[in-house]
Amino acid sequence: MSSVVDKAIAAKVAAKLSSGSSLEHSYLLEGLEESFEQLVAEAEPLIAEESGFQPAQPAVARVLTRADWAQANVDSMLELMAPLLSKVEGKLESPKGVPAFKSAYAAGLGAQLGAVLGFLSTRVLGQYDVLMAHQNQVWFVGANIVMTERRLGFTPRDFRLWVVLHELTHRGQFEANVWVRPYFRAMVDELLEVMQIDPKTLLDRLGAALQPVGKRDEDAVPLALRFLEPRQRELFDQVQAFMSVIEGHGNFVMDRIGEVHIPSQPRMSRALRSPENSLQTPMGKLIGKLLGLEFKKAQYVQGQHFFDTIYEQGGSAAVKACFSSPEALPSLAEVRAPESWMQRVGP
Repeated sequence: MSSVVDKAIAAKVAAKLSSGSSLEHSYLLEGLEESFEQLVAEAEPLIAEESGFQPAQPAVARVLTRADWAQANVDSMLELMAPLLSKVEGKLESPKGVPAFKSAYAAGLGAQLGAVLGFLSTRVLGQYDVLMAHQNQVWFVGANIVMTERRLGFTPRDFRLWVVLHELTHRGQFEANVWVRPYFRAMVDELLEVMQIDPKTLLDRLGAALQPVGKRDEDAVPLALRFLEPRQRELFDQVQAFMSVIEGHGNFVMDRIGEVHIPSQPRMSRALRSPENSLQTPMGKLIGKLLGLEFKKAQYVQGQHFFDTIYEQGGSAAVKACFSSPEALPSLAEVRAPESWMQRVGP
């Protein structure tokens, strides 16, 4: 693990900033873990039937506090950022480097990472950690689940099953298709390796991850994107396409099963897919922030449209074909034009 980030400070700051919910020790969370255990057992065969993805081991449901979630993600995020941190470490260990500066920098970067994770912990509903896998665990942030149910008036059983379906679909994508995790990791590693980010810029970008993005900024072409070199832009588009596939397929499977098993799905879908309520994954959000680029919600919507379209044209065989090999994945252009993917790959 890189010494560029003070892991202890990251965990401490993450825990402090994520501990503000009055629901963390409420009676409303009683029985939540048992509820998710039952829903996971109910959802797994439904997902296997719909997607064709059957992990070798059953999933283990864990209900976490916000602080638990934030601290558990410190290692994952350091692992994700390893190529960037190695480059920064090399610069800090150059002849001009000063030990005291390196220590202060590690503390500062740890505090920034902890702040980002603390911030995200207040918004995350569930997570399957695609990097670390954590012994088949799928996480659910109890306070956020209950708060969302109460704020939006959702039926608890319906909402919890909906979240379970989404996260278990992600687990199926990565666990039942052995090439997906190494492909994702190699792709992100290469993208981070070719990005030229100095220590100050990395600090600035972690700090910027705490700032909300206004609609006007979200709709604009990111400034950083205009200055990417051709290979950098190619890799960035590849990551964007992959994230669109992963999230789009997650929503597609969740909605297909929900049509039959979740009576209140239409209302939940309208509420949670409004501009102020995003289902975007924390990993996708953080990658975009680190690179100074946003993975826009519209691209995840395009991902679901992609799967809706190819299902209409080629059925379940077309949907499953996307995960048959890296070559079968759609490009970003094909995500936006599913018919072109059907002509190239579709059954």
